[in-house]
Amino acid sequence: MEREIIRLACLLTRPLRPIDVETHLNINHRTAVRTLQSLCIKGLFAAVTGAEGKHVVRYELQPGALIR
Repeated sequence: MEREIIRLACLLTRPLRPIDVETHLNINHRTAVRTLQSLCIKGLFAAVTGAEGKHVVRYELQPGALIR
């Protein structure tokens, strides 16, 4: 699932939203967010907060993620 999320991020060439992952993989919202958070912990993605800085709304693929 994590590899497919990285592939999706490369295809979209923009920061991912949890809804993008949900629709692409046909999974629950909570599962999508949990997997994206796991990828952030591994250093493959970085969380981007919204305008107010309260909630994470997007996840950016890190440059080193494709090398691993």
